Amino acid sequence: MSSVRLLWATVLVALMVAPAFAQNSQIQGTVVDQAGAAIPDANVTVTDSAKGVVVKQTKSTGDGSFTIPALGQGTFSVAVESAGMKKLERPNINLDANQVLNLGQLQMTLGSTSEQVTVEATTPLVESATAQKDFTITSKQVLETSLDGRDFQSLIRTVPGVVSNDTSDFRLAFNNTDSFHVNGLRGSQNNVFLDGSSNTDVGANDGQYTQLSLDAVGEFKVQTSVFNAEYGRIAGVLIAANTKSGTQNFHGTLYEFNRNDAYDANSFFNNLQGLGKSKLRFNQFGGNLGGPIYIPKVSTPHDKKLLFFFNYEGTRASRPNGNSYYDVPAPVLLNGDFRSSLRYNANGSLLLITNPDTNQPTAFQVGTIFEPGTAIRSKGGTIIGGTPYPSNIIPAAQFSAQAGAFQKLLGGAYRGLSSFAQTPGTPDSVRIPFQDTYTFDKDQKALRTDYAISSKVNMFFRWVDDAQRESQGFGIFSGNSFPVLPQYREKPGASYALNVVATLSPTTTNELILTYNHLTQRVDISGGVNPSTYDAKALGFTFGQLFPNSNLRNTFPRFSAGGFSVFPFPPGWRSEAKTYALTDNVTRIVGSHALKAGVFVDVNTSGQQPYWTYAPQFDFNPNQQLLADTGNGVGNLLLGNYLSVSQTNGVFFGAFRFNQVEAFAQDSWKVNNRLSLEYGLRWAYLGPTYSHGKYLENYFDPSLYNPAQAVSINTARFAAGQHHSGQR
Repeated sequence: MSSVRLLWATVLVALMVAPAFAQNSQIQGTVVDQAGAAIPDANVTVTDSAKGVVVKQTKSTGDGSFTIPALGQGTFSVAVESAGMKKLERPNINLDANQVLNLGQLQMTLGSTSEQVTVEATTPLVESATAQKDFTITSKQVLETSLDGRDFQSLIRTVPGVVSNDTSDFRLAFNNTDSFHVNGLRGSQNNVFLDGSSNTDVGANDGQYTQLSLDAVGEFKVQTSVFNAEYGRIAGVLIAANTKSGTQNFHGTLYEFNRNDAYDANSFFNNLQGLGKSKLRFNQFGGNLGGPIYIPKVSTPHDKKLLFFFNYEGTRASRPNGNSYYDVPAPVLLNGDFRSSLRYNANGSLLLITNPDTNQPTAFQVGTIFEPGTAIRSKGGTIIGGTPYPSNIIPAAQFSAQAGAFQKLLGGAYRGLSSFAQTPGTPDSVRIPFQDTYTFDKDQKALRTDYAISSKVNMFFRWVDDAQRESQGFGIFSGNSFPVLPQYREKPGASYALNVVATLSPTTTNELILTYNHLTQRVDISGGVNPSTYDAKALGFTFGQLFPNSNLRNTFPRFSAGGFSVFPFPPGWRSEAKTYALTDNVTRIVGSHALKAGVFVDVNTSGQQPYWTYAPQFDFNPNQQLLADTGNGVGNLLLGNYLSVSQTNGVFFGAFRFNQVEAFAQDSWKVNNRLSLEYGLRWAYLGPTYSHGKYLENYFDPSLYNPAQAVSINTARFAAGQHHSGQR
């Protein structure tokens, strides 16, 4: 359970505070007449241009200023009306996520309200309404930027201050977010939000519950510093992504992106080793459709209040994984023939073992195999002599009863080859040409529906579902020296969000966000793998396991022996994470003050199996504590001489929870046209992470402590020859 404790200690440190990042965009401005005098009580109306619906209405204050809070990302138009003045309209205002856009002075002219003046929108080059520093990647950039691998992190790297450890933009991976760094901070301090809801899996703080398809992204916004009180938890960077929404008209897209090694030339090193081209395939395909939904008396062709957007994307990809070869002990070693292990000097003379105690050569050649129990060691434990096997060959008659099973298992490392190239500098090791392939499959569905209930109430619901799977011949999270057990990892996830924005009065807006995210993982043996290649009984292993129920797939033992390392990740491992969150924010405009307060409640319930030694694990490596040591790990394996064997006494699943409550209040005060002040306060309660269910962590309960039963330690000095007989 130690690995579980370590995991959740990391969770608790990384959790900090989660922000309420939602529809936080604002439009500000000041209504004036031709002489520059303020016009109070002017009616200001904001319309979503794409959806064709009025989203906000307010009035200018005594000094002519107005603030429209709680807007989402999109294109809007602002209309201003006042008695005795021509109607003023400012169309095509592009508002980014979390942007505070100041339109400056909106100058009205005398005339009838039936007359209209249209002013073409110009976005300020400098965002002067807030001190927050952020960068926006628009929908056009998302769609038209050529991205190798079509990965959102490639877009993030276009932002100043962002660097990455990746050597290539062509990344096939699950929804990780920690491979890039902003302003020198750790990747684990990156925080991702989707449509105003937290999308970061705090189990490891390195990935997302779902990673939205680029063709479903409306916009990315990256905020790097100077956070208001409403944003908690953020130590480094805030990444906000918005899904596209439907529009007044039907729009759809079909797409496919394809890469294939058939278009490529072979690499220099593959040609050098006589290998064909490495397999590289990337096929990403899908489509989307958005538009109005017609429901009698709710959303009609003349009053389109209900809109939808749906996107499907499939990915089928594979790429070379690791080196184009691996090194393993020569096959003759498995037959007991260790003559190739003997070492020689460059002039062909014998390379003798040196006694470190005397710094003199012994009579034994480096690489000599000694009969068990005869090894002579130096003071430091190095073997310097013993009874060598004749010709450095272990007779098959001395092999253990399990040797045949080990030979069958390890024989797969040679892939049926009849001739082998020697590993440079290692005469008893061979180099096997092999190019592992990493495969990645993903199917994602994303749905968003927007409903303009009235001019005062708008809502949307969003659902994203990821079904993704990766596999590789060397296994998942494994420490294998050759592809002994191909494995796959599934990581399906889904996220749901309901967002309701209500205008309670011309100066007061309330936003409610309900979120549910879940994610599961599973690692197991790849489909199509013949059980005869991994089943312990089929391979011929006959030893009794310490805890048979721990070995869910009855696989071969784990072990280390010389150049062989066989440590597959536990097949059958699983984990899960679920998050339930509620956010409620209230914004009120009072004169030149934009007051905002909110509360955030989060319940996280997660669990996983700790890493366990599912099969008996043997240590055959040479060790001075191994009395029957031959001086060679493969030799010890053939004879059945091991230093230790261990196996976990069961399969366990730890379930964990933590609760979190936060609140904030802030004010954005526009002192004058040249000065704005932003200040606020945030309070957070981070509940302890605790276990529940069948398996619990070790906890200290002060009420159960009995001082009378405490251990006592006798620290008195003893005279020479006196024995300690006190308590221990």
